[in-house]
Amino acid sequence: MKSTIVPVLATLWIAGCAVGPDFEVPPEKMEASFKHAGFTEPPAAGSWWSMFGDAELARLMKAADENNPGGRAALARYDQARAALGLSAADAFPAITGDAYARRQGDSSNSNFSAGTYNDYRAALNLSWEIDLWGRVRRQIGVAAAQAQAARYDYQGAILSLRGEVARAYVSLRFTEAEIGLLEETATLREKASGLMKSRFEGGASSRIDYERSVTEHQSVLAELEQLRSQRTKYENALAYLTGRNASGFQLASTGRVPRIPGPVAAVPSELLRRRPDLAAAERRLAAASEGIGLTIASYLPRLTLNGSTGVRSLNSSDLFNSGSKLWTLGPELSVPIFQGGQLLSDRKRAEAVYREALEQYRDTLLTAVREAEDSLADAHHLAKAASARSTGARSADKAAELTRKRYERGITDYFEVVDAERTALAEKRAALSVDLARALAATRLIQALGGGWQR
Repeated sequence: MKSTIVPVLATLWIAGCAVGPDFEVPPEKMEASFKHAGFTEPPAAGSWWSMFGDAELARLMKAADENNPGGRAALARYDQARAALGLSAADAFPAITGDAYARRQGDSSNSNFSAGTYNDYRAALNLSWEIDLWGRVRRQIGVAAAQAQAARYDYQGAILSLRGEVARAYVSLRFTEAEIGLLEETATLREKASGLMKSRFEGGASSRIDYERSVTEHQSVLAELEQLRSQRTKYENALAYLTGRNASGFQLASTGRVPRIPGPVAAVPSELLRRRPDLAAAERRLAAASEGIGLTIASYLPRLTLNGSTGVRSLNSSDLFNSGSKLWTLGPELSVPIFQGGQLLSDRKRAEAVYREALEQYRDTLLTAVREAEDSLADAHHLAKAASARSTGARSADKAAELTRKRYERGITDYFEVVDAERTALAEKRAALSVDLARALAATRLIQALGGGWQR
């Protein structure tokens, strides 16, 4: 037995190498900072939606995290990957099994080893342990570990995407409510104006044309109101879906205010992109593909397995546990692939092609990340200026409408100018709300483009 154990231990001692390339993150060139900003600090860690200053949004985020089917499915995929890693890691340890049987057996009388009919009893423990001579098991574990990490980042990315959708749907709903409020106020004023114009027309103080124009303007606002109410319902239904609720029984009360728009960004180093879950997942898949090359190379090298067994066996049950019934075996088993019709070479080429594909996908994800960050930064930069201009324009248009109404009341101008001025004022106010909504959505996209509050 000693002569068998010594070479086995020697083999275990030298089995420290792993064939194939060791993974290194590709050295991708990135600019020191983005064009429109450059961050001294990352976005708020953790509950980044707190920057919008809305308690209802925070409640919806919590509900989405807990109840959204897509998020739960992503978590289940992560759990599957972790279980697969556990299965791969088990191959690094000896496998021990037990077997026992009691049977009656009859041999053929025409064979050289006929013993007639007899009983056979056996109980044993069996050992099988692959000696990781070329790192095959380690590469297999490396593949599974990288895939589990990629699944973890996929889950983080799914949650980040889900939270971004919730934030965008919520702020869109609140700004739609603000626009509805603006049009409801306008509809009330135009209804009064239409009534006044009717009285003036019937009294001969105004023309039929002015009266019909007032009716047209009033009905136009009412029609747009219904369209906005329909859009609000769709945002509400979207939030129901995102939070795992049935849309038929889901309602959000109007708050009468819009969420706070996060402040402008100062400076953002491009290194923040490394926090993005999709980029981290692509990197881990690249690592898995790299490990896969080594795993493939190891598959066509000799495989050494240590096998052993110990137990008892007897032809009589009464003798099964006697000292003479003991049995044992221990020794290495070597398996060497010799000819497989080019299968091994093709498998290696496949593994290398898988790696090249993963590398290009990683680069594509990186370029997409930079583009999305630049787009969001540009939006934040330019929309802030647009909001200031729209706000000034809305105030001026409102003042012009007020002055035009006074001119009409004094008989200096006709009602057409009043209608035109009021239409312009309403359009400017709605445009200002639209730009503020765009700023809020751009802030959400920027936070998402930079990985949100997730820390790698």
